[in-house]
This record gives sequence, structure tokens and C-alpha cells, in this order.
Amino acid sequence: MKENKLTFKSAGVDETTRFGAKLGMLLSQGDVIALIGELGAGKTTLVKGIVRGLGVTDRRVVKSPTFSLVHKYKGRIPVYHFDAYRLEDGEEMLDIGSDEMIYGDGVALVEWADKVSGCLPEEYLKITLRAVSENERSIEICGYGKRYDKIMGNLI
Repeated sequence: MKENKLTFKSAGVDETTRFGAKLGMLLSQGDVIALIGELGAGKTTLVKGIVRGLGVTDRRVVKSPTFSLVHKYKGRIPVYHFDAYRLEDGEEMLDIGSDEMIYGDGVALVEWADKVSGCLPEEYLKITLRAVSENERSIEICGYGKRYDKIMGNLI
């Protein structure tokens, strides 16, 4: 499958959140977003923006689900926020019922997705965040599938 790629620069938390909100407005039922980046790269900050774009009004509820592995938020469609940081492999991800949520009625946001890549569908949007400086982030987006090519086209 052809990979389509875009790179954005974010000057800070507010810009990363705004970018996430714009992306969230473009998402619909069945979309899967794979988030990759080191600790502190901005994955959860981006998620806060995405859920705002999906209609979740209280962003304070959004925090990294490291200890519970998944949080569900109510927006215009359900949002499933996974954190695979503590998982050993995709098998553990499946053990928590992730496939029902990833292939379900909402949007799945998977932090540390590189640890559980075998659980991801064939088509998804991969976002890699890198710290450029204390505040700046590089946000690389790769779309796998026509649906995600369209989303990426609307982000420009």
C-alpha cells in the first residue's frame, strides 16, 4: 500500500492542540490514529486536541491511560484512547478487547502504537511526534489508505 506523508511543525502546546482539533473534526466512525513518539513528545497533548475536534467538551478528562490502558470519551461519536506503553505486545492489547473498539463504532487513538502494530487495521493514520526543542514539535503524518489520503488533503 502506498504511503502518503506530511510534516508539520508546532511551536508549542496550543499549536499542537489546535492541530489536533482540526484533525478531530475530519475524523469519523471507524478511523484509527496510531500515535508514536518518545515520552514527552506531545502524544497526549495532540489527543486533547483531537477529542476536542470530536466534540468532547471537557478536555480535563483526557489524560494518558497508562495505568488503565484505555479511556472512553463521549463526543459526537465514541472515542477510545489507548496507551500501549506498558504492554509487551499486540497479544496483550487484544486481551483487553481492543479489537472490538478499534473495529467498532467510534474513533480509536492508540498511543505507543509501534508496540502493538499487529493490532492495527490495514488502513490507518500514523502520527509520529518528535521534540525539536523544549516547546517545538515535529508532527509527521502518514496515511495508509484512500480515506486517510483524503483526511491528509484536508489538513493542508
